[in-house]
Amino acid sequence: MADDARPGGIRRSARVVCVDPSGAALLLLHDWSGRGAPARWLTVGGGIDAGESEREAALRELREETGQAPRPRELVGPVRHVRQATPPGHRHDALDMSTFVWRTPRFDADASGREPGEHDSIRDERWWTAAEIAASADPFDAEDVLGTLALVAGGEPAPGERVRVRASKWDGTPHWTYDAVALGSDAEGVWLGVDGPTTIFERPGIRAFMGEERKVTLVPRRPLAMLEGTWALVHWLEGGATTLYADVCTPPELVRRPEGWVLDYCDLDLDVVRRPQGTPWIDDEDELVLHAERMGYPAWVRDRVRQTADALLAGALLRTAPGETARRRWHRRLDELVPPSATPGSA
Repeated sequence: MADDARPGGIRRSARVVCVDPSGAALLLLHDWSGRGAPARWLTVGGGIDAGESEREAALRELREETGQAPRPRELVGPVRHVRQATPPGHRHDALDMSTFVWRTPRFDADASGREPGEHDSIRDERWWTAAEIAASADPFDAEDVLGTLALVAGGEPAPGERVRVRASKWDGTPHWTYDAVALGSDAEGVWLGVDGPTTIFERPGIRAFMGEERKVTLVPRRPLAMLEGTWALVHWLEGGATTLYADVCTPPELVRRPEGWVLDYCDLDLDVVRRPQGTPWIDDEDELVLHAERMGYPAWVRDRVRQTADALLAGALLRTAPGETARRRWHRRLDELVPPSATPGSA
């Protein structure tokens, strides 16, 4: 479980969520008492060696910790990225985790390939369903296996259901949060609606405020693998100075959690903006330069951010952006579910 620490004390790691036909995941109980933290359940995985790709590290860790050796293409992903703080006493400040999914028949792990430290620290193994994890009082790692299992399970909210929108940055810090309403779906993805004047937008360090415009948001359909998905969240607005505002982000995760439907995504700085008049543009180039260096964006993420922004800009110029032809229909649907007359101060 070698480390390849990046500046800032960040440990790059690869995780594998082994999922059986019932939807249960294999978790290992690690004893962290030597690091000042209680034992907790976590997925197979560990640090990425120098020169290894995320997939190579995931396959190696799977072989070492369980004795299983799937073909490389059997691992789906990375499906998610999670940055988490480490427990007290850990030699790194944070873990930068790329998560893969391996669908497999249930098996018993073979411990013979584990390193000496792993023989000492791994105390138990068990296949857990999402419901069992949610109901258990056992300690689980902050890698958010529940989020991965929800992504594997799929599904979408029914029209009228509440969706909590939660953005974060690549280093794990919270960004914008607010509530939306599910409007329905089409071939492009799931549509959410937000009535700005009755919606509270929150962000750390900024006083919460009510919005101004009504908007519909396209959450593009996504396969499990991040690089096969659309790296954008596309907002179409009415009643203000902006028509299109497209966030470049990790493929949005619209999943059902124990608390309800949640839309999670990692904001990656660049935005494509179009107003009713004038030429569209890419905004916040300076933020991308700053955050890519400070937060340690991998090269493949930097490449996808640039490719996505350029493609969105081309679509905005040609009036072929995602949701372009359907946006007015979904605004009418928002009017049906949340009538403009419900907006304070409206006629």
